[in-house]
Amino acid sequence: MRKEKIRETDYQQSERPRTRLAQFFDIFRHNFVELIKLALLQTVFNMPLLATLVTFHLFVRNATSLNSLMTVFIITGFALLISMISTFTGLTGSFYCLKNICYAEGEFASSSFFVGLRDEWKKGLLTGFIVGISFAATVIGSFFFYYYLGQINTSIAGFGIAILTIQAIIVLMIAYYTISQVLIYENKYRHVLKNAFLMVLMRFHINLLLFIIHPGIVIALFLVVEMASNLVVLIIFTFLTIAVLLFFVSIFHLMWTVNTIGAFDKFINKENYPEFYRKGLYKEG
Repeated sequence: MRKEKIRETDYQQSERPRTRLAQFFDIFRHNFVELIKLALLQTVFNMPLLATLVTFHLFVRNATSLNSLMTVFIITGFALLISMISTFTGLTGSFYCLKNICYAEGEFASSSFFVGLRDEWKKGLLTGFIVGISFAATVIGSFFFYYYLGQINTSIAGFGIAILTIQAIIVLMIAYYTISQVLIYENKYRHVLKNAFLMVLMRFHINLLLFIIHPGIVIALFLVVEMASNLVVLIIFTFLTIAVLLFFVSIFHLMWTVNTIGAFDKFINKENYPEFYRKGLYKEG
């Protein structure tokens, strides 16, 4: 059973893109201002995450002992739990707007963000909680593996950190597919998670590429800030970083929305939901 759509916009078939990849560039070209507005709305929900990352960076640099460093990692782990809950709750609104425009179900509007937030915030909160637990386990567990077990056996410690990192990446990918699904289909949450897990595995090369692009740029921006030599340069770099992050947030969310909808076309819609198959794209006949 599909969710009720808001309204249908009258597009000419000949004007629509023919692939989801082409649709990404089409949306980016014609809806850039709206994407930035959406990124601004999402940034409100991303503030706890940004604050956590900045605080962690500052306190790690000033930690004077192993005990103080352990305290920083433990607090950061719990802060990430709260941050992910906030971020993914906001993503229900962001992905709802992007789903609408991918399916040609209406113009971009900030009101659509709050419609998605109103309808599915509980599942967004639950998804964020799952991601938060995963991230907290990765941060705290990596500390103990590196600083304690690493003193005994570096190979086991490295293997443990690798496992924690891999599970965090997979859980994050599953979360994106989960949010996108709950905004389109009416399924029980456990079935949504199962479908998301399977699609992450079946399109792992594509999902991994998107994941690498996303944090790779964020890490590069923080390294730029780290290189600041004085307060004035630091302030300038910080504002530039926020501006660039705002730009890329809109791109990343659009990437993941188009990617997940393309996966739904391939694995779900063609056989089970033909009314959704290639919806928003050019269709012959």
